[in-house]
Amino acid sequence: MVMKKILEKITKKDWKAHRRHIVINGEFNKFKKAFRSNFLTLMISSLGLLVALTWNNFWNAWVATLSAENSIMYKFYIAISLTLFAVVMTYMFSRIKGQD
Repeated sequence: MVMKKILEKITKKDWKAHRRHIVINGEFNKFKKAFRSNFLTLMISSLGLLVALTWNNFWNAWVATLSAENSIMYKFYIAISLTLFAVVMTYMFSRIKGQD
């Protein structure tokens, strides 16, 4: 009985506006999920590129100067550190992405 009164009060125009609101919110939620997923994928890819460039720098320096051990070891430590950082960040981003 109460439901019937409520339904009588809702006009066709109100129902269309309500339905449009529901559809827009649904599309926005889909967009947010896709945006988050793509953003995290881009972040993981950029970390991979950073690690690759660091290793490239290390190997180029190693081949060019075999006698300068200090700069080579420094670049090696940087490459190792960035690799470990990228692995940890990739794990964290994957966990965030898995929560969708």
